[in-house]
Amino acid sequence: MIRRLLRLLRPAPKRPPRQPEDPRVSADPWLAGLFAQLGDRYRLGSDGPDGAQVLRRTARARFNPMQVWLRPADRVVLGDYQVRAHGDGGTDHARTLLDVRVTPALRQLGLESAGELVEEWGGHVLTRRYQGRCDDPSRGAAAVRYMCQESEQLIDTAAE
Repeated sequence: MIRRLLRLLRPAPKRPPRQPEDPRVSADPWLAGLFAQLGDRYRLGSDGPDGAQVLRRTARARFNPMQVWLRPADRVVLGDYQVRAHGDGGTDHARTLLDVRVTPALRQLGLESAGELVEEWGGHVLTRRYQGRCDDPSRGAAAVRYMCQESEQLIDTAAE
């Protein structure tokens, strides 16, 4: 009872300081609309050859880079999925897994498969890129949210 009373009297923990708004997001209405719908858990990362990488906060203050990029000039959302498959027919199994789990949902959001890369390290690793133009910021936000939160971008068939 005393512990409960002390907990009620203790001041609430301070929220982490709000990060300054990214000038790239402020300058582009599409990015502003997209990040307004995604909320504070998402941030725009560094620019690279694929576009600006999306960062997602998975803990209190740390933002982690996701395998998702944005090209605001073209209003394109890109995302990579990796499947590590083991044994004979691993690459075919990886393709089937992506075709069943990921492709239908991304098609509904306007993203299509844009290419594959197969590598040999610790099994067969299939990397498939999905991309699509999302003129509506809410559709782009839904695609980013699906790739970052609602699906697994790194799959190991040995763990299944």
